[in-house]
Amino acid sequence: METTNFNNKEPKEILSILGGLFDSSLEARNLDRLQESIKIANAINTEGFDNNSLAILNYFLGNAWSYVFKIKNPIPDFGFEDEEIEKEILYYRKALELIKDCEDDFITCQILTNLGNLFSHIGRIVEAQEYFNLCLSINDKFGMAIGNRGFGLFHYARVIFEPVHQFIFLQYARKYLLESLNCSDVYKEAKQDFYSKAKYIETAYSINDLNDFKTYKNYYKDLKQEEIDYRNWCAEHKLFINPLNDIFTDSVVANDCLFMPSMVLNASEKPIYQTIYNQVKQEYVSARFLFYESLFYNNTHFSDKDVTLMDTLDYSAYSLTAEKTKIAFRVCYSLFDKIAYCLNLYFKLENKPDKVTFKNVWYKNLRKNQGLNQLLSQTGNWALRGLYWLSKDLYEEDFGTTIEPQAKEIAKIRNYIEHKSFKIVESFNCNYTEETETYEIDRDMFIEKTLKVIKLSRSALMYLAYVFYEEESNREQFRDRTTIMPVEFINLKDEYKT
Repeated sequence: METTNFNNKEPKEILSILGGLFDSSLEARNLDRLQESIKIANAINTEGFDNNSLAILNYFLGNAWSYVFKIKNPIPDFGFEDEEIEKEILYYRKALELIKDCEDDFITCQILTNLGNLFSHIGRIVEAQEYFNLCLSINDKFGMAIGNRGFGLFHYARVIFEPVHQFIFLQYARKYLLESLNCSDVYKEAKQDFYSKAKYIETAYSINDLNDFKTYKNYYKDLKQEEIDYRNWCAEHKLFINPLNDIFTDSVVANDCLFMPSMVLNASEKPIYQTIYNQVKQEYVSARFLFYESLFYNNTHFSDKDVTLMDTLDYSAYSLTAEKTKIAFRVCYSLFDKIAYCLNLYFKLENKPDKVTFKNVWYKNLRKNQGLNQLLSQTGNWALRGLYWLSKDLYEEDFGTTIEPQAKEIAKIRNYIEHKSFKIVESFNCNYTEETETYEIDRDMFIEKTLKVIKLSRSALMYLAYVFYEEESNREQFRDRTTIMPVEFINLKDEYKT
Protein backbone atom coordinates (compact mmCIF):
# COMPACT_ATOMS: atom_id res chain seq x y z
CA MET A 1 0.00 0.00 0.00
CA GLU A 2 1.35 3.44 -0.99
CA THR A 3 0.02 6.97 -0.75
CA THR A 4 -0.73 6.92 -4.48
CA ASN A 5 -3.39 4.32 -3.81
CA PHE A 6 -5.42 7.04 -2.08
CA ASN A 7 -5.53 9.39 -5.05
CA ASN A 8 -9.10 10.33 -6.06
CA LYS A 9 -10.58 8.52 -3.04
CA GLU A 10 -13.05 10.18 -0.69
CA PRO A 11 -11.98 10.78 2.93
CA LYS A 12 -14.46 8.18 4.21
CA GLU A 13 -12.93 5.48 1.99
CA ILE A 14 -9.38 6.50 2.91
CA LEU A 15 -10.21 6.26 6.60
CA SER A 16 -11.81 2.85 6.11
CA ILE A 17 -8.68 1.54 4.39
CA LEU A 18 -6.36 2.96 7.05
CA GLY A 19 -8.47 1.59 9.88
CA GLY A 20 -8.32 -1.83 8.27
CA LEU A 21 -4.54 -1.61 7.83
CA PHE A 22 -3.99 -0.68 11.47
CA ASP A 23 -6.36 -3.34 12.84
CA SER A 24 -5.04 -6.16 10.64
CA SER A 25 -1.44 -5.26 11.55
CA LEU A 26 -2.31 -5.58 15.24
CA GLU A 27 -4.09 -8.89 14.72
CA ALA A 28 -1.04 -10.23 12.85
CA ARG A 29 1.33 -8.71 15.45
CA ASN A 30 3.19 -7.28 12.47
CA LEU A 31 5.13 -4.30 13.80
CA ASP A 32 6.88 -3.46 10.52
CA ARG A 33 3.60 -3.30 8.57
CA LEU A 34 1.99 -1.24 11.32
CA GLN A 35 4.81 1.31 11.36
CA GLU A 36 4.77 1.52 7.57
CA SER A 37 1.00 2.08 7.65
CA ILE A 38 1.54 4.97 10.09
CA LYS A 39 4.03 6.56 7.67
CA ILE A 40 1.53 6.21 4.83
CA ALA A 41 -1.23 7.82 6.94
CA ASN A 42 1.00 10.77 7.80
CA ALA A 43 1.87 11.30 4.12
CA ILE A 44 -1.74 11.47 2.86
CA ASN A 45 -2.88 14.73 1.30
CA THR A 46 -5.73 15.87 3.56
CA GLU A 47 -6.79 19.00 1.67
CA GLY A 48 -10.23 17.52 0.99
CA PHE A 49 -10.81 16.46 4.62
CA ASP A 50 -13.27 18.34 6.82
CA ASN A 51 -12.63 18.64 10.57
CA ASN A 52 -14.59 15.50 11.37
CA SER A 53 -12.53 13.43 8.91
CA LEU A 54 -9.28 14.97 10.17
CA ALA A 55 -10.33 14.18 13.75
CA ILE A 56 -10.99 10.55 12.87
CA LEU A 57 -7.65 10.33 11.03
CA ASN A 58 -5.83 11.56 14.15
CA TYR A 59 -7.93 9.23 16.31
CA PHE A 60 -6.89 6.30 14.10
CA LEU A 61 -3.24 7.38 14.36
CA GLY A 62 -3.58 7.48 18.15
CA ASN A 63 -4.97 3.95 18.03
CA ALA A 64 -2.13 2.87 15.74
CA TRP A 65 0.50 4.06 18.20
CA SER A 66 -1.35 2.21 20.98
CA TYR A 67 -1.05 -0.92 18.81
CA VAL A 68 2.69 -0.32 18.46
CA PHE A 69 2.93 -0.16 22.25
CA LYS A 70 0.91 -3.39 22.64
CA ILE A 71 3.07 -5.29 20.16
CA LYS A 72 6.30 -4.05 21.75
CA ASN A 73 5.04 -4.64 25.31
CA PRO A 74 2.95 -7.83 25.47
CA ILE A 75 3.33 -7.49 29.24
CA PRO A 76 2.60 -3.78 29.95
CA ASP A 77 5.71 -1.87 30.99
CA PHE A 78 5.26 1.01 33.42
CA GLY A 79 8.54 2.78 32.80
CA PHE A 80 9.07 6.47 33.40
CA GLU A 81 9.19 7.36 29.70
CA ASP A 82 7.60 5.93 26.56
CA GLU A 83 7.70 7.34 23.02
CA GLU A 84 4.62 5.43 21.82
CA ILE A 85 2.43 6.77 24.62
CA GLU A 86 3.71 10.28 23.91
CA LYS A 87 2.62 10.03 20.28
CA GLU A 88 -0.66 8.37 21.22
CA ILE A 89 -1.62 11.25 23.54
CA LEU A 90 -0.62 13.89 20.99
CA TYR A 91 -2.76 12.37 18.22
CA TYR A 92 -5.77 11.89 20.51
CA ARG A 93 -5.51 15.49 21.67
CA LYS A 94 -5.31 16.73 18.09
CA ALA A 95 -8.40 14.67 17.31
CA LEU A 96 -10.21 16.13 20.32
CA GLU A 97 -9.48 19.70 19.22
CA LEU A 98 -10.77 18.99 15.71
CA ILE A 99 -13.93 17.15 16.68
CA LYS A 100 -15.29 19.44 19.40
CA ASP A 101 -17.63 21.26 16.99
CA CYS A 102 -18.54 18.23 14.83
CA GLU A 103 -21.33 16.68 16.93
CA ASP A 104 -19.80 13.21 16.67
CA ASP A 105 -20.53 12.12 20.22
CA PHE A 106 -19.43 8.49 19.86
CA ILE A 107 -15.93 9.23 18.56
CA THR A 108 -15.59 12.11 21.04
CA CYS A 109 -16.40 9.75 23.91
CA GLN A 110 -13.95 7.17 22.56
CA ILE A 111 -11.17 9.77 22.43
CA LEU A 112 -11.92 11.09 25.92
CA THR A 113 -12.01 7.58 27.40
CA ASN A 114 -8.71 6.65 25.74
CA LEU A 115 -7.09 9.83 27.04
CA GLY A 116 -8.42 9.12 30.53
CA ASN A 117 -6.89 5.65 30.44
CA LEU A 118 -3.56 6.96 29.18
CA PHE A 119 -3.36 9.67 31.79
CA SER A 120 -4.04 7.15 34.55
CA HIS A 121 -1.23 5.02 33.08
CA ILE A 122 1.34 7.84 33.12
CA GLY A 123 0.49 9.02 36.63
CA ARG A 124 -1.57 12.06 35.67
CA ILE A 125 -4.44 10.76 37.74
CA VAL A 126 -6.08 14.16 38.31
CA GLU A 127 -6.47 14.97 34.61
CA ALA A 128 -7.55 11.39 33.91
CA GLN A 129 -10.70 11.99 35.94
CA GLU A 130 -11.39 15.19 34.02
CA TYR A 131 -11.35 13.27 30.72
CA PHE A 132 -13.74 10.63 32.09
CA ASN A 133 -16.04 13.34 33.46
CA LEU A 134 -16.06 15.18 30.12
CA CYS A 135 -17.04 11.94 28.38
CA LEU A 136 -19.86 11.21 30.83
CA SER A 137 -21.16 14.78 30.52
CA ILE A 138 -21.73 13.97 26.84
CA ASN A 139 -23.10 10.45 27.38
CA ASP A 140 -23.65 9.38 30.98
CA LYS A 141 -24.27 5.80 29.80
CA PHE A 142 -20.91 5.36 28.08
CA GLY A 143 -19.92 2.13 29.80
CA MET A 144 -16.19 2.09 29.11
CA ALA A 145 -15.83 5.57 30.61
CA ILE A 146 -17.83 4.54 33.69
CA GLY A 147 -15.71 1.45 34.29
CA ASN A 148 -12.42 3.13 33.54
CA ARG A 149 -13.34 6.05 35.76
CA GLY A 150 -13.62 3.51 38.57
CA PHE A 151 -10.30 2.01 37.54
CA GLY A 152 -8.76 5.49 37.53
CA LEU A 153 -10.10 6.30 41.00
CA PHE A 154 -8.60 3.04 42.26
CA HIS A 155 -5.17 4.10 40.97
CA TYR A 156 -5.68 7.64 42.28
CA ALA A 157 -6.33 6.22 45.75
CA ARG A 158 -2.84 4.70 45.85
CA VAL A 159 -1.22 8.15 46.20
CA ILE A 160 -3.68 9.43 48.85
CA PHE A 161 -2.36 9.06 52.38
CA GLU A 162 -5.33 10.47 54.28
CA PRO A 163 -7.29 7.32 55.27
CA VAL A 164 -10.81 8.79 55.06
CA HIS A 165 -10.14 10.33 51.65
CA GLN A 166 -8.60 7.09 50.43
CA PHE A 167 -11.66 5.13 51.55
CA ILE A 168 -14.02 7.53 49.75
CA PHE A 169 -11.98 7.14 46.55
CA LEU A 170 -12.15 3.35 46.77
CA GLN A 171 -15.85 3.53 47.64
CA TYR A 172 -16.58 5.49 44.46
CA ALA A 173 -14.15 3.38 42.44
CA ARG A 174 -16.12 0.25 43.32
CA LYS A 175 -19.42 2.04 42.60
CA TYR A 176 -18.40 2.90 39.02
CA LEU A 177 -16.72 -0.47 38.41
CA LEU A 178 -19.94 -2.28 39.33
CA GLU A 179 -22.14 0.16 37.37
CA SER A 180 -20.17 -0.59 34.20
CA LEU A 181 -21.07 -4.28 34.41
CA ASN A 182 -24.65 -3.41 33.41
CA CYS A 183 -23.58 -1.48 30.30
CA SER A 184 -24.02 -3.26 26.98
CA ASP A 185 -21.11 -1.42 25.32
CA VAL A 186 -18.51 -2.83 27.74
CA TYR A 187 -16.78 -5.81 26.18
CA LYS A 188 -16.41 -9.12 28.02
CA GLU A 189 -12.71 -8.88 28.95
CA ALA A 190 -13.18 -5.36 30.35
CA LYS A 191 -16.15 -6.49 32.45
CA GLN A 192 -13.99 -9.24 33.92
CA ASP A 193 -11.27 -6.72 34.82
CA PHE A 194 -13.76 -4.27 36.30
CA TYR A 195 -15.47 -6.99 38.35
CA SER A 196 -12.13 -8.32 39.59
CA LYS A 197 -11.01 -4.88 40.74
CA ALA A 198 -14.33 -4.24 42.54
CA LYS A 199 -13.97 -7.56 44.37
CA TYR A 200 -10.40 -6.68 45.32
CA ILE A 201 -11.63 -3.47 46.99
CA GLU A 202 -14.15 -5.56 48.94
CA THR A 203 -11.26 -7.48 50.56
CA ALA A 204 -10.18 -4.29 52.35
CA TYR A 205 -13.56 -2.96 53.55
CA SER A 206 -16.92 -4.39 54.49
CA ILE A 207 -19.73 -4.33 51.93
CA ASN A 208 -21.88 -2.33 54.35
CA ASP A 209 -19.24 0.40 54.67
CA LEU A 210 -18.63 0.50 50.91
CA ASN A 211 -22.35 0.91 50.25
CA ASP A 212 -22.75 3.64 52.88
CA PHE A 213 -22.39 6.84 50.84
CA LYS A 214 -22.52 9.76 53.24
CA THR A 215 -24.73 12.80 52.80
CA TYR A 216 -22.71 15.83 53.78
CA LYS A 217 -24.04 18.88 55.58
CA ASN A 218 -24.19 22.27 53.91
CA TYR A 219 -20.95 24.05 54.80
CA TYR A 220 -22.16 27.19 53.00
CA LYS A 221 -25.10 28.01 55.27
CA ASP A 222 -23.26 30.66 57.30
CA LEU A 223 -21.47 32.26 54.36
CA LYS A 224 -22.42 35.35 52.40
CA GLN A 225 -23.83 34.76 48.92
CA GLU A 226 -20.76 36.32 47.32
CA GLU A 227 -18.49 33.69 48.89
CA ILE A 228 -20.94 30.87 48.15
CA ASP A 229 -20.96 31.82 44.46
CA TYR A 230 -17.15 31.81 44.37
CA ARG A 231 -16.81 28.46 46.12
CA ASN A 232 -19.50 26.88 43.96
CA TRP A 233 -17.67 28.07 40.83
CA CYS A 234 -14.35 26.66 42.04
CA ALA A 235 -15.93 23.34 42.95
CA GLU A 236 -17.78 23.03 39.63
CA HIS A 237 -14.53 23.67 37.72
CA LYS A 238 -12.62 21.35 40.08
CA LEU A 239 -10.12 24.00 41.11
CA PHE A 240 -9.76 23.29 44.83
CA ILE A 241 -6.48 21.73 45.95
CA ASN A 242 -8.47 18.91 47.44
CA PRO A 243 -8.59 15.40 45.94
CA LEU A 244 -12.27 14.97 46.83
CA ASN A 245 -13.09 17.78 44.38
CA ASP A 246 -12.16 15.31 41.63
CA ILE A 247 -15.08 13.08 42.71
CA PHE A 248 -17.87 15.51 43.60
CA THR A 249 -18.68 19.19 44.02
CA ASP A 250 -20.59 19.33 47.34
CA SER A 251 -19.71 22.13 49.77
CA VAL A 252 -17.64 19.66 51.83
CA VAL A 253 -14.91 19.78 49.15
CA ALA A 254 -14.85 23.59 48.92
CA ASN A 255 -11.49 24.01 50.63
CA ASP A 256 -7.81 23.72 49.76
CA CYS A 257 -6.88 21.09 52.34
CA LEU A 258 -4.08 19.19 50.59
CA PHE A 259 -0.67 20.02 52.01
CA MET A 260 2.79 18.62 52.56
CA PRO A 261 3.13 15.71 54.98
CA SER A 262 4.72 15.99 58.39
CA MET A 263 8.42 15.41 57.85
CA VAL A 264 11.46 14.21 59.76
CA LEU A 265 14.49 16.40 59.11
CA ASN A 266 18.06 16.46 60.27
CA ALA A 267 18.55 18.87 63.16
CA SER A 268 20.32 21.39 60.92
CA GLU A 269 17.53 21.44 58.28
CA LYS A 270 14.77 24.02 58.08
CA PRO A 271 11.19 23.30 56.89
CA ILE A 272 12.00 24.84 53.50
CA TYR A 273 9.67 22.53 51.57
CA GLN A 274 6.64 23.56 53.63
CA THR A 275 7.68 27.18 53.14
CA ILE A 276 7.86 26.74 49.37
CA TYR A 277 4.53 24.92 49.28
CA ASN A 278 2.91 27.64 51.38
CA GLN A 279 4.01 30.23 48.87
CA VAL A 280 3.11 28.44 45.64
CA LYS A 281 -0.24 27.36 47.03
CA GLN A 282 -1.05 30.92 48.14
CA GLU A 283 -0.06 32.26 44.72
CA TYR A 284 -2.32 29.70 43.05
CA VAL A 285 -5.42 30.45 45.16
CA SER A 286 -4.89 34.20 44.75
CA ALA A 287 -4.58 33.83 40.97
CA ARG A 288 -7.68 31.64 40.96
CA PHE A 289 -9.70 34.35 42.69
CA LEU A 290 -8.39 37.11 40.43
CA PHE A 291 -9.43 35.02 37.45
CA TYR A 292 -12.88 34.52 38.96
CA GLU A 293 -13.22 38.26 39.54
CA SER A 294 -12.23 38.95 35.94
CA LEU A 295 -15.15 36.78 34.79
CA PHE A 296 -17.90 38.05 37.06
CA TYR A 297 -16.90 41.52 38.33
CA ASN A 298 -16.38 43.32 35.06
CA ASN A 299 -17.92 46.74 35.64
CA THR A 300 -15.67 49.74 35.20
CA HIS A 301 -13.48 49.96 38.28
CA PHE A 302 -12.75 53.33 39.87
CA SER A 303 -9.01 52.74 39.36
CA ASP A 304 -9.62 52.81 35.58
CA LYS A 305 -11.38 56.17 35.65
CA ASP A 306 -9.53 59.25 34.41
CA VAL A 307 -6.74 57.13 32.89
CA THR A 308 -5.99 58.73 29.54
CA LEU A 309 -5.68 56.09 26.80
CA MET A 310 -5.95 56.40 23.04
CA ASP A 311 -8.77 54.57 21.26
CA THR A 312 -6.87 52.66 18.54
CA LEU A 313 -10.15 51.43 17.00
CA ASP A 314 -9.21 47.75 17.36
CA TYR A 315 -11.56 46.85 20.27
CA SER A 316 -8.65 46.40 22.70
CA ALA A 317 -9.50 45.68 26.33
CA TYR A 318 -7.75 48.03 28.73
CA SER A 319 -9.07 47.59 32.25
CA LEU A 320 -8.38 46.18 35.68
CA THR A 321 -10.59 43.24 34.66
CA ALA A 322 -8.37 42.38 31.68
CA GLU A 323 -5.23 42.75 33.79
CA LYS A 324 -6.61 40.33 36.39
CA THR A 325 -6.93 37.65 33.72
CA LYS A 326 -3.37 38.32 32.58
CA ILE A 327 -2.07 38.24 36.16
CA ALA A 328 -3.79 34.88 36.76
CA PHE A 329 -2.19 33.48 33.61
CA ARG A 330 1.29 34.78 34.50
CA VAL A 331 1.20 33.66 38.14
CA CYS A 332 -0.01 30.14 37.39
CA TYR A 333 2.49 29.67 34.56
CA SER A 334 5.30 30.77 36.89
CA LEU A 335 4.43 28.05 39.42
CA PHE A 336 5.89 25.29 37.26
CA ASP A 337 9.49 26.54 37.53
CA LYS A 338 9.01 27.00 41.28
CA ILE A 339 7.94 23.36 41.56
CA ALA A 340 11.11 22.40 39.65
CA TYR A 341 13.15 24.47 42.10
CA CYS A 342 11.55 22.54 44.98
CA LEU A 343 12.31 19.17 43.34
CA ASN A 344 15.91 20.22 42.74
CA LEU A 345 16.33 20.94 46.46
CA TYR A 346 14.47 17.93 47.80
CA PHE A 347 16.11 15.29 45.62
CA LYS A 348 19.52 16.99 45.99
CA LEU A 349 20.02 17.18 42.25
CA GLU A 350 22.70 19.85 42.78
CA ASN A 351 21.75 21.91 39.74
CA LYS A 352 22.30 25.66 39.87
CA PRO A 353 18.98 27.07 41.17
CA ASP A 354 18.89 29.91 38.63
CA LYS A 355 19.18 27.43 35.74
CA VAL A 356 16.42 25.00 36.77
CA THR A 357 13.12 24.98 34.87
CA PHE A 358 10.15 22.65 34.88
CA LYS A 359 11.28 21.32 31.49
CA ASN A 360 14.96 20.69 32.23
CA VAL A 361 14.99 19.55 35.87
CA TRP A 362 14.32 15.96 34.78
CA TYR A 363 17.60 15.55 32.86
CA LYS A 364 21.25 15.02 33.72
CA ASN A 365 23.02 18.36 33.93
CA LEU A 366 19.72 19.94 32.76
CA ARG A 367 20.36 18.68 29.21
CA LYS A 368 17.90 16.44 27.40
CA ASN A 369 20.62 14.86 25.24
CA GLN A 370 22.23 13.45 28.38
CA GLY A 371 19.12 11.48 29.32
CA LEU A 372 16.85 11.36 32.34
CA ASN A 373 18.31 11.88 35.79
CA GLN A 374 18.08 8.50 37.51
CA LEU A 375 17.61 10.14 40.90
CA LEU A 376 14.14 10.99 39.59
CA SER A 377 13.34 8.37 36.96
CA GLN A 378 14.15 5.37 39.17
CA THR A 379 12.26 6.42 42.29
CA GLY A 380 9.15 4.39 41.47
CA ASN A 381 7.16 7.41 42.66
CA TRP A 382 3.88 7.41 40.70
CA ALA A 383 3.08 11.08 41.33
CA LEU A 384 6.61 12.09 40.29
CA ARG A 385 6.01 10.28 37.01
CA GLY A 386 2.79 12.28 36.68
CA LEU A 387 4.70 15.54 37.21
CA TYR A 388 7.24 14.54 34.57
CA TRP A 389 4.52 13.82 32.03
CA LEU A 390 2.76 17.05 32.98
CA SER A 391 5.96 18.90 32.05
CA LYS A 392 5.43 17.61 28.50
CA ASP A 393 2.37 19.87 28.27
CA LEU A 394 4.68 22.90 28.32
CA TYR A 395 6.92 24.19 25.54
CA GLU A 396 10.51 25.31 25.85
CA GLU A 397 12.72 25.88 22.81
CA ASP A 398 15.45 23.40 23.80
CA PHE A 399 12.81 20.75 24.53
CA GLY A 400 10.71 20.82 21.39
CA THR A 401 8.76 17.62 22.08
CA THR A 402 5.37 18.24 23.68
CA ILE A 403 2.14 16.26 23.98
CA GLU A 404 -0.07 19.36 24.09
CA PRO A 405 -0.99 20.81 20.66
CA GLN A 406 -1.51 24.26 22.23
CA ALA A 407 1.76 24.25 24.21
CA LYS A 408 3.85 26.34 21.83
CA GLU A 409 1.10 28.95 21.46
CA ILE A 410 0.56 29.18 25.22
CA ALA A 411 4.32 29.60 25.75
CA LYS A 412 4.32 32.35 23.13
CA ILE A 413 1.48 34.12 24.94
CA ARG A 414 3.45 33.98 28.18
CA ASN A 415 6.54 35.38 26.48
CA TYR A 416 4.62 38.29 24.95
CA ILE A 417 2.82 39.10 28.21
CA GLU A 418 6.06 39.09 30.19
CA HIS A 419 8.51 40.66 27.75
CA LYS A 420 6.86 42.15 24.69
CA SER A 421 3.51 43.62 23.63
CA PHE A 422 0.24 41.80 24.30
CA LYS A 423 -3.38 42.86 24.04
CA ILE A 424 -6.80 41.32 24.54
CA VAL A 425 -9.48 42.26 22.01
CA GLU A 426 -13.23 41.78 21.99
CA SER A 427 -13.08 40.37 18.45
CA PHE A 428 -10.21 39.73 16.09
CA ASN A 429 -8.93 42.84 14.37
CA CYS A 430 -9.44 42.44 10.60
CA ASN A 431 -6.02 44.07 10.10
CA TYR A 432 -4.22 41.54 12.31
CA THR A 433 -1.30 39.60 10.79
CA GLU A 434 1.20 37.10 12.21
CA GLU A 435 3.97 39.68 11.69
CA THR A 436 2.49 42.29 14.02
CA GLU A 437 4.69 43.48 16.88
CA THR A 438 1.82 42.94 19.32
CA TYR A 439 0.36 39.55 20.16
CA GLU A 440 -3.39 39.90 19.80
CA ILE A 441 -5.98 37.46 21.14
CA ASP A 442 -9.75 37.35 21.47
CA ARG A 443 -10.91 37.76 25.09
CA ASP A 444 -12.90 34.50 25.19
CA MET A 445 -9.99 32.57 23.71
CA PHE A 446 -7.59 34.02 26.26
CA ILE A 447 -9.99 33.15 29.09
CA GLU A 448 -10.09 29.57 27.81
CA LYS A 449 -6.29 29.31 27.70
CA THR A 450 -5.94 30.92 31.12
CA LEU A 451 -8.33 28.39 32.65
CA LYS A 452 -6.27 25.65 31.00
CA VAL A 453 -3.09 26.95 32.66
CA ILE A 454 -4.86 27.31 36.02
CA LYS A 455 -6.08 23.71 35.88
CA LEU A 456 -2.63 22.49 34.89
CA SER A 457 -0.99 24.33 37.78
CA ARG A 458 -3.57 22.93 40.19
CA SER A 459 -2.72 19.39 39.07
CA ALA A 460 1.00 20.10 39.42
CA LEU A 461 0.58 21.35 43.00
CA MET A 462 -1.40 18.24 43.93
CA TYR A 463 1.18 15.92 42.37
CA LEU A 464 3.95 17.74 44.23
CA ALA A 465 2.25 17.06 47.57
CA TYR A 466 1.75 13.40 46.63
CA VAL A 467 5.43 13.14 45.66
CA PHE A 468 6.43 14.23 49.15
CA TYR A 469 3.97 11.88 50.86
CA GLU A 470 5.39 8.92 48.94
CA GLU A 471 9.03 9.88 49.41
CA GLU A 472 8.69 10.64 53.11
CA SER A 473 6.94 7.34 53.79
CA ASN A 474 9.86 5.52 52.16
CA ARG A 475 12.71 7.63 53.52
CA GLU A 476 11.84 7.75 57.19
CA GLN A 477 13.37 4.36 57.96
CA PHE A 478 16.74 5.38 56.48
CA ARG A 479 17.29 8.54 58.52
CA ASP A 480 19.94 8.93 61.18
CA ARG A 481 17.81 8.68 64.33
CA THR A 482 20.40 10.46 66.47
CA THR A 483 20.14 13.82 64.67
CA ILE A 484 16.51 14.19 63.64
CA MET A 485 13.62 16.39 64.59
CA PRO A 486 9.96 16.10 63.60
CA VAL A 487 8.30 18.91 61.65
CA GLU A 488 4.62 18.53 62.47
CA PHE A 489 1.78 20.25 60.64
CA ILE A 490 0.43 23.37 62.35
CA ASN A 491 -2.43 25.10 60.58
CA LEU A 492 -1.96 28.85 60.07
CA LYS A 493 -5.13 30.49 61.37
CA ASP A 494 -7.23 32.47 58.90
CA GLU A 495 -7.17 35.59 61.09
CA TYR A 496 -3.40 35.81 60.57
CA LYS A 497 -3.82 36.06 56.78
CA THR A 498 -3.83 39.83 56.42
